[in-house]
Amino acid sequence: MKNKVFVAVIFILLLPTVSHGKNMTIEVSYSFDKPIIKKMEIDGVLYDRIEMNGTAINGRAGEPALPSKGAYILLPQKTKVAKIKVIAKEKIFLGSGYHIIPIEKSIHIMQKPSIIPDEKVYSSSSQFPGKLFAKVGIYAFRGYKILVLTLYPVQYIPSEGKLYYYKNLTVYVELAHGDMNSLYRGLEKDRQEVMRKVDNPDVAYTYEIKDGKEEYDLLILTPFKREFEKLKDCHNERGIKTVIKTLDDVGSDSPEEIRNFIREAYLNMGIEYVLIGGDVDIIPARYLWVYGRDENVIPYEDYMPSDLYYACLDGNYNYDNDDKWGEPTDGDGGKDVDLLAEVYVGRACVGNRKEAENFVSKTVSYIEMQADSYFRKVCMAGEYMGDYGIASFGGNYLDQLIDSSDADGYETVGIPPDKYIITKLYDRISPWYATDIMNVINGGVHFINHLGHSNWEYNMKMVIEDVESLANDKYCFIYSQGCYSGAFDYEDCIAEYHTVKTKHSAFAVIMNARYGFFWSFSTDGDSQRYHREFWDAVFGENIITIGKANQDSKEDNLYLINRSMMRWCYYQLNLLGDPAVALRISNPPEKPSKPIGSARVKKNIVYSYSTFAYDADGDEIYYKWDWGDSMSQWMGPYKSGEVVNATHAWSESGVYEIRVKAKDAMGFESGWSEPLTVRVPYSFRFFDWLRQLFGGRIFGLMHKMLE
Repeated sequence: MKNKVFVAVIFILLLPTVSHGKNMTIEVSYSFDKPIIKKMEIDGVLYDRIEMNGTAINGRAGEPALPSKGAYILLPQKTKVAKIKVIAKEKIFLGSGYHIIPIEKSIHIMQKPSIIPDEKVYSSSSQFPGKLFAKVGIYAFRGYKILVLTLYPVQYIPSEGKLYYYKNLTVYVELAHGDMNSLYRGLEKDRQEVMRKVDNPDVAYTYEIKDGKEEYDLLILTPFKREFEKLKDCHNERGIKTVIKTLDDVGSDSPEEIRNFIREAYLNMGIEYVLIGGDVDIIPARYLWVYGRDENVIPYEDYMPSDLYYACLDGNYNYDNDDKWGEPTDGDGGKDVDLLAEVYVGRACVGNRKEAENFVSKTVSYIEMQADSYFRKVCMAGEYMGDYGIASFGGNYLDQLIDSSDADGYETVGIPPDKYIITKLYDRISPWYATDIMNVINGGVHFINHLGHSNWEYNMKMVIEDVESLANDKYCFIYSQGCYSGAFDYEDCIAEYHTVKTKHSAFAVIMNARYGFFWSFSTDGDSQRYHREFWDAVFGENIITIGKANQDSKEDNLYLINRSMMRWCYYQLNLLGDPAVALRISNPPEKPSKPIGSARVKKNIVYSYSTFAYDADGDEIYYKWDWGDSMSQWMGPYKSGEVVNATHAWSESGVYEIRVKAKDAMGFESGWSEPLTVRVPYSFRFFDWLRQLFGGRIFGLMHKMLE
């Protein structure tokens, strides 16, 4: 989760204040830009759509689509919330006669769109939403308590069409003394993590740091211990301390006991990541019950396999002890379940040793592969969705994953087009087929983003037999919004074929266990929210481990958890892959230092020059030298910061500039260094020729010229 307070275009001033004494209070202020109002026509009806930087549309189907803002406020250690108050300042009247578009029903693929205003709301003469905030819940991350609110800076009187907004909302949280969370382990790395998640990071210093254990980073839980040893060794060599445990170590195959084992490993080993190395019939998933909370429509409800249960370790996820785990009242004391992850979880759906070997081999190959041009290749695969206005084509959604996007009122950073070669398979441009995406995969592609029709054995226009016929040995990561393609509780869904059933295709995928959801006539779909925030985590927040980026995409959207199908998507977006794997992206090295060496040289004599550069990611570095009369090949690899030497001889007299540039193992290049000027004097034979031509007078003439 990133602190959008600092990066949004709106100017949000944080004034974190903790007043001590009988009544402790936290104060955090948020400021908002004037909203932009645009006209749009749907089915012959003219509506007004509001856009406000750094906000999101939040509400139920049929209600006016008004902006909201998430607030993430850290509570001091050993405190609890006694009272919440929000004070509004500078109420601005925007005008009257506005017909604000109602919130669309969140729909899955193949449904017909609907824009149906709630007549009870639209005929009202009262302000809507009529409140400045809503409490989403109090959640805990590694023992740090975080209050999550939804703020409402815009108010609307529907019957009169009057619209107002507030330039400033200040949140006051009155505190009382509370207890220490049982999952607080007091590690410095946990403090650094929570400071990145909240709007008042300084409060983290009220939490005491302990001498906690940090024995391991990654726990692999699998019956296929021998097959996963290679992956363990690979991680250990790169500083990710890894341990393998089996169900014999757990003592049970029940989800509750597995979760308790993970909790103990989190507290006593210091782990951050968990890889579940077994299919659902070997290491069971917890089925969470979820439903869509749209008003005036029949809600969807389903049970879905969700490894979120193994990531979020507070409470037992079933407060009322019924058959519906994960209800919004199944947290401690009947409150919401834990939705902030203590550990980042992925699953390898391996059912036998061969599948374990496939998964481990592909994952290790991806981690260990040397610099390769395929790391710069991305494919966007967007299908025709139906007649839904701007939402008719998946490509309209996927374009928001490229570069920066402020579509639908919030900002995300996407895949930089200047660093990646992006192929677009868009039905919007021309129809594409299974053979097209297969050729892309077989040709070597790093990332694939997909939005289109899917089921558990069909995705990206491929069926299972197509995946089995792939032949690539450069493995990809796939993120798809398609329905059911990640239903790993079904009989071998297509996501399992991508990751474990074949030696080819993908090393990891993020796919839906059930329906994916989008909005008609808008790109602000529920699944799209998570997809955009995933790549924002990677390229905007530099969260490059897949498991952490997937969870960050959820937590960035936590304040919207009660919007339409957001909880549904929060639960179902499972990572089928190793959560500790870092995506092979990087920042380019810095410019190398100005070359050091002789500035005055002789022809045809070899001279040595040195330089160095640092890479922020610690990647190995290659160097290319421009000698002024020729260019070298790339030389390397060298360690970041290592002084390197190169030699050159000039065959002609003259003045030259030596420059050097660097690139990392991913192929991302720095700029050229500051040049070193080198002079190669003309030889004495030149003066002999002048003397023969002009005689001894030449030296007198030259002396006068110098005077």
